[in-house]
Amino acid sequence: MWFLVAVMMTVYDGGKKDIFIWHTPNFESSQTCLDFVENNQAEVYGHLVKQFPNDKLEKLFCVPEDKLRNFLDYWKKQQQGQQSL
Repeated sequence: MWFLVAVMMTVYDGGKKDIFIWHTPNFESSQTCLDFVENNQAEVYGHLVKQFPNDKLEKLFCVPEDKLRNFLDYWKKQQQGQQSL
């Protein structure tokens, strides 16, 4: 399974950026994900403008589930480490 992930441009303290992960739809391949973005550009960008009105899109990624899980695990550990400081 593949997921569409948006990374926004604004950089916050510590080098962090906003991201948005679409849970639905999800995709059977990277090509179906890319096709979705190509065929639904206005909806994708419109959704991001609603979620992040003061930010701009840096990049869209089509990411396989295992890589996304690894990223989310890493992010969670980073957040927990910062809370203990």
